[in-house]
Amino acid sequence: MTANGTDSTGSQGGLRSRTSVLIHPNLAQGGRFLVLPHPRTGIPTYYLHSSHANASASTAGTDATSADGELFELSTIKDTRYDRSWMVSGVNTVVSAGQLEVLSRVDVRFLVISLLYSALGDRKFRSLEDTFEQISLGLFAKRSDEAVEAVAALKAASTEAKDADASREWSDILTFGSLPLVYTALTQVADVQDLPGGEKAFRLSLSKMYAILDAKHARLSMRSTFAAAPNTLGRSFERRWPLDSDPSAYLTDTPGTDSDEPKEATQLRRTLAAEIIATNLPPALAAEYCTHLGIASAT
Repeated sequence: MTANGTDSTGSQGGLRSRTSVLIHPNLAQGGRFLVLPHPRTGIPTYYLHSSHANASASTAGTDATSADGELFELSTIKDTRYDRSWMVSGVNTVVSAGQLEVLSRVDVRFLVISLLYSALGDRKFRSLEDTFEQISLGLFAKRSDEAVEAVAALKAASTEAKDADASREWSDILTFGSLPLVYTALTQVADVQDLPGGEKAFRLSLSKMYAILDAKHARLSMRSTFAAAPNTLGRSFERRWPLDSDPSAYLTDTPGTDSDEPKEATQLRRTLAAEIIATNLPPALAAEYCTHLGIASAT
């Protein structure tokens, strides 16, 4: 993990200079940024595709690595009330009045699942090219409609705009669909049908999708997973603990104690794990998955 200080200046139009600290895995130092819909919210989000592969990602349980590269999501942490300063280790530099930006490794299959589920509800088989072309057209039109609804002044011109937008595409989705790691992810989450000429057609496979999500949920729900992340999962576990007893006893990776812990501990870990997975799924699909798990809700 590396922290770099950056300083960017706005255009001649008068945007203010922005100072930030970027934290990123060592291999996320090059590649191409794509603007793609976030799998949960659909909001355009920056993702970095790096052509480097990192074997440690698979051992960490992200399943986000392959010889085809990796995908990283860019998140920004900025205090809206106070200026923050950051110490950049290694270069002994303090970045004043800056924001924190983080590149986090993500499992590309979450994005592929979200795109297929959100934009191709008819569950028809489509070729690779047609799959992402239809997704890019549909989601571009959806974003345009949302913008028109949000700005009343645009409604008068919406009829002409819709005719023009009907043939416009979300170009980064097309680029995303052409990446080798996306093709690999697609074969893992979709039913595949052979077409003439050696091509293949795809549609979202519920059985494959649930198998992937169940495997992730099982790993996240493990006692050892919570014990290895005391500052994140452990704190969430302690805050949500429903009994009067001390929850810290159930946050240690002690062999042979799982069978002795109360059912509340196991259920709480399952619920928290489901909520984490839900942050990477469209709301309707997240609700369906919680029903599949027999969990009341996940936010």
